[in-house]
Amino acid sequence: MVISVRVRQKRSLIFLLIVLAALLPFLLLIARPFWTAFVVAAIVAIVLHPLKERLRRRLRRPGVATFLVTAAAVLVLGVALTFAGFTITRELEHLYDGFSHDSLEEGGWPAFAAMTVDSVVDKLSAHLPVPIDDAAVRAGLLDGMKKASQYLLAHAGIAVSGIANFIANGVLMTVFLYFLLRYGRVWIHKLAGLTPLDPPVAATILKTIRGSVTANFNGMLAVIVGQGLLLILGFWLVGVRSPVLWGTVGGFSSIIPVVGSLLIWAPVAIGFLFQGAYVKALVLAAWGIVVVGSSDNILRSVVVGKQGNQHPVLVALAAIGGAYAFGFLGILLGPLVVALAAALVKEILRLSATGQGQGVGGAPAADAASKARIDEPERRLEEPSEGAAGKTRRSRLRRLLLGRLRRKLPGGR
Repeated sequence: MVISVRVRQKRSLIFLLIVLAALLPFLLLIARPFWTAFVVAAIVAIVLHPLKERLRRRLRRPGVATFLVTAAAVLVLGVALTFAGFTITRELEHLYDGFSHDSLEEGGWPAFAAMTVDSVVDKLSAHLPVPIDDAAVRAGLLDGMKKASQYLLAHAGIAVSGIANFIANGVLMTVFLYFLLRYGRVWIHKLAGLTPLDPPVAATILKTIRGSVTANFNGMLAVIVGQGLLLILGFWLVGVRSPVLWGTVGGFSSIIPVVGSLLIWAPVAIGFLFQGAYVKALVLAAWGIVVVGSSDNILRSVVVGKQGNQHPVLVALAAIGGAYAFGFLGILLGPLVVALAAALVKEILRLSATGQGQGVGGAPAADAASKARIDEPERRLEEPSEGAAGKTRRSRLRRLLLGRLRRKLPGGR
């Protein structure tokens, strides 16, 4: 009867696993639109979990602590993005007004563009040692400016839809962040219980994931702050207007895969080149390539490698490969996957060494040790019993000898 029940339970488990495997592709398709928001929320939840736990122990109310941490994170991020957005919009308005004023003085945008192109061509012809075709260069520059303007106008709607998607993902990320902070630890322990891993192995893997995510997040913050400060200094040295603003924007753009802060300082250097400020353009380009560009790999590798116990070169390669494979999230997912693979290999080697030790002679030794531990209580029980019997025999022998002595003594009975 017991065997039949176990067989039925095993068959039911196999059937449920097959059904779950069949539903998994559909679940992935359903979750695909929310993948980015969920991953970002999970990363932020891992980083903020220690803060939430400290607040929970102080308040003794998990729900209130989770709400306060979530609200604080959303408030800080929202204020930073709002301030940056308004500041950038104001600077772009000033830039547009300046170009509009200059273009009106020259007879409109077409005339202003033609004058700018003529100025660039004249300067190139004067400084290049090789003669160039002025008409061909002028036509190429005008055609490039025309295509660029058409591209910007065509993608204006995409930019608006991108802002709407960003807001929607922000709302979803807030919801995911709250529930992950509130119930994420319970969910992780339940999922770990479904695996055939031993609790110490599962705990080691989870610790590796948590450490890798925290280290890479801190590395990203270090790169943002470091490159932002370096860009502020570089823009101030060459006399860029609002160096703090554009340095801050360049620091945040450093998290963009492959290009990073190049999106900010390169257009400024090109603008100096068109204005004829060749020294400023050269200084800014050298500063951006040598100082700012190299600081990314140095800061990220040092911070992540020190906290995650990984080699700095491996961390840099994992971040670059992850960005190439997964885009923006790959900056964090790349080192995480590498760290997880290293932890799995370490556990496999440990289990293999344990299995080989048992196969060579570890199993008999373990059996002997187990048998000794099992037999030890029996020996402890037997030893007291033998001692008690000996004491009983000795007491009987003592009484017998005393009786004989008494009978031999005069007047003894």
